[in-house]
Amino acid sequence: MKKKKNFILKTLVVILSIIGVVAAVIWFSMPTEQRNMILFMMSKGESYDNYQEYQVIERNEEALAPASFEPSVVDTISKNSYTVAITEMVKNEKSRMLKRGMVQTLGIDDYTGWQVLADEGAEEGAYPFGPSPLSYYTAGISSNLHIQLLKAAKEKDVFLNNIKVEVLNKFRWNKMSSSNGAGFLDVTTTNIIIDSDVSQAKVQDVINLALQAWTAGNALKNETVIEPHLVINGNNFDTYKATPGTSASEISYDADFLLTSVTSSATLPEFLELEVPKNEGVFEMLNTMDNLEFEIFAISESANNSERPYLTKITISTPSEETWEIYADEFSDKNDKPLAPTSLEYFTLGTALCLTSQTTLTSAMMNLQYTDYRVEDQIDFKQEAIDSTKMVDHIDTVHSYVLVASNESQERLEYFYKKSLSLCFAGEGLKSATEMNTHFYLNGQPIH
Repeated sequence: MKKKKNFILKTLVVILSIIGVVAAVIWFSMPTEQRNMILFMMSKGESYDNYQEYQVIERNEEALAPASFEPSVVDTISKNSYTVAITEMVKNEKSRMLKRGMVQTLGIDDYTGWQVLADEGAEEGAYPFGPSPLSYYTAGISSNLHIQLLKAAKEKDVFLNNIKVEVLNKFRWNKMSSSNGAGFLDVTTTNIIIDSDVSQAKVQDVINLALQAWTAGNALKNETVIEPHLVINGNNFDTYKATPGTSASEISYDADFLLTSVTSSATLPEFLELEVPKNEGVFEMLNTMDNLEFEIFAISESANNSERPYLTKITISTPSEETWEIYADEFSDKNDKPLAPTSLEYFTLGTALCLTSQTTLTSAMMNLQYTDYRVEDQIDFKQEAIDSTKMVDHIDTVHSYVLVASNESQERLEYFYKKSLSLCFAGEGLKSATEMNTHFYLNGQPIH
């Protein structure tokens, strides 16, 4: 009996040794960048005695003051708009990907804008501290089209009983940990779903006008000018800097208005076809991570608020599979105060926060030594051929600044900066012409 036990014990030792050797061979066969990334994702952040508590979405207390540029409103006469975003990391041991994004539309009297929490690092079985950057980005795209449909129906004097917009973005990394790794927005699929008793021809006229004015969609459809800048060191982290922070709940209020919540069960789109997530083993996941493909959807619907006709409820998915409900609103005039961030503020936030995520991951892959970093953006939204049938809304320029405090070499910091830009799905979706697949439904039936 004793010999049998010894044999079993020796066999287990041999098996475990073989597994250990195989694991070691696989581990050390990986590029250093990939090993660094895995260690980063598996490790926890530091814990702190005190945390600033934030809501997922809340108003800024003060107007934004970027350190890297002077916010500017070039044209105050036309309907052009200019939006500034600033991001900063939020230190929390439960998520190393937690960050705060602040946004403000310029040129509005006594308007300070909004701040949001974005997260991609939730613990197993827990909600993240907020939607992901690309969830906000996709929310902005869907809500922006929804608003243009409402405005187009008003312009054409066409009554539509109900409007819903579904947007599905397909994102992809290609050889993420390699020196030429890149992130892509491969395709944006949009469903415009309308209920109405008017003719199909009138509905199509409304849709056509709305698509011309769909700022976010036109920015994706066409190549957009991005002017990136790297700012190294200097006195740039006095006002905005990484600090310990948390959120007590996924529910946010502004006064008594509900801004954010997580749905009790995942809400799915009506007509979008979603890919089923694959169940993979550990080693397959390591390769998948380097060439990750994933989808984010957003569903924009009317909030049915008679006093705020452009207030929309947006259901958004996240990489952690739960769905959030957030709200978007629009300015009715220059003195108006919306109840929630505007669609283009969400779009601007998503773009800046996505780049912030990539700076986090790139610094981890490089094992970069730094004190702090953040992103500051201004997006100039423009209208062409105003008051004509050829009017088109689009993005004129994205001014993007990556700020870093570090004693690393100029060469290493330039590599960090360029690789972060290359990996940013949102930025690449703007820089390159994105494939746009748009479908229309009237009273539940497709319009061809």
